[in-house]
Amino acid sequence: MQRWFLATFFTIFSSVLYAQSVVQPTGNPPRFPKAYKELEKQTKPPSSNWLLDANDDIERFRRLQVVLGGTDIPMMEVGYRYEQLYEAILKNNWNMGIYHWEKLRDRMNTAAMKRPVRTQNLEDMFLESGVWKAMHDALTSGNADKVRAQFLTVRQTCMACHVAEKVSFLNDNPVFAKTAKFPVLKK
Repeated sequence: MQRWFLATFFTIFSSVLYAQSVVQPTGNPPRFPKAYKELEKQTKPPSSNWLLDANDDIERFRRLQVVLGGTDIPMMEVGYRYEQLYEAILKNNWNMGIYHWEKLRDRMNTAAMKRPVRTQNLEDMFLESGVWKAMHDALTSGNADKVRAQFLTVRQTCMACHVAEKVSFLNDNPVFAKTAKFPVLKK
């Protein structure tokens, strides 16, 4: 997932940078997408200033809410941070692990804010159950055996949360197969 995420980010970023100089106009007239009927209420014609051209701040905030989505976007970052945590553990890079683990907590809270019906499981299963703190404590201990054991508990908790949230199909994500075990530690 890390390579995919970075490649996607780079592609989007670089395409924005080069859009003005490389992308030629199609000749098609701008129009509002049919899926968003409320855009037709806009007094200005459709343009690349999709946010600034909105009639008022209420419409701007509504558009931002649509673009920012629900839990899907923060959970994509949670998946990235989870995988980075696994990689940090493989390298015994505890500071990198702590960094990603703390960011992962922040994104879980963002997901809960955006979809309050998800808050109970995020808090009860992760943030306040002791799972989050136990992983943080393991990372700060620098004990590789402890860290690895706790990570596997985190993995099981992620998968159990997906079941509780009725999205168990997410457990088929390749990241869970990749992180199911660790290579044997060399003593």
